[in-house]
Amino acid sequence: MRIVKFFATHEEQIAILQERGLVVADEAAAKRILSRENYYALIDGYKEPFLEKDERLNPYQIEQYTAGTEFSHIYALYRFDRELRMLLLNELLKFEKNIKSKIAYRFSEKFREQDSFLEPAHYSPDSQHFHERDRIVSTLANLIKSHKKRDRVRYPAIRDFFDKHRNVPLWVLANFLSLGQITNFYTVIDEELRERIASDFAEEYSEEYSGIRLKAKEIDAILKVAFPYRNKSAHEEVLYRYRLPHPVELGGLEQSLGMAKGSLSNGTVCSMVTLLKLVLAKDEYDVFSIELERLLGELESDIMETAYEKIMKDMGYKE
Repeated sequence: MRIVKFFATHEEQIAILQERGLVVADEAAAKRILSRENYYALIDGYKEPFLEKDERLNPYQIEQYTAGTEFSHIYALYRFDRELRMLLLNELLKFEKNIKSKIAYRFSEKFREQDSFLEPAHYSPDSQHFHERDRIVSTLANLIKSHKKRDRVRYPAIRDFFDKHRNVPLWVLANFLSLGQITNFYTVIDEELRERIASDFAEEYSEEYSGIRLKAKEIDAILKVAFPYRNKSAHEEVLYRYRLPHPVELGGLEQSLGMAKGSLSNGTVCSMVTLLKLVLAKDEYDVFSIELERLLGELESDIMETAYEKIMKDMGYKE
């Protein structure tokens, strides 16, 4: 039998929460928050760490909050996750810019003739990549054609560049590809280029930290982790407890970094934070780490210890 959820006023929503054991110290403030943030996004999205799961205290496993849980605790986690999304998105955009730059540079270095990226022979000879290769070539060709429109141009920068230089190179077009498209581009270029780009990341990391080797397939895996985090960060989805539905293979990196097996492969927040260290400049990563530590410290002081422990486990820090 399908359960139909009926409309409830903010006052009724607060009453429902109180019946389930949630302490609402300031009902007027809670009502203002619910009017701004939406009950579903706030409560349904962030209640999980605060629910009583102990069968001795909640034998029928009905939705009940752990004793002492306050409305402000759920709102604190909600605010934390929002700031975490903004923080991660900023760093993921830097990684996105970094890999676009490296791909455009290395491809253009190897194939120097004009519009070389439109030549299918310059990509992987593996037939399993042909369909995606053709999609990439078509996307790049369409971006170039966009300069011919004089009205309602989607990317005026491409038209302006063409007007000045009479062609549009890959290092310009790469800026207008999505992370998904640049991920696919990296997949379908030839193996020599893929390994050269992976080495570029490894060399930069080794200069600022300690020596490490990166393989193309490990960059593939990092991109597979980064892609959903970039999308979720940009689209206001619950982030702190996200993990990949299907683990990626990062066993070699885990061993190189002295981490437990599976600690990166599951694609938790902790995984993403660790992997960013491999693809960002050290000074940028240091600032990011300090800000993340500040957010975690504020959350720890705003909620109960038991809930904080659950959240840290969800984020992958207990793995």
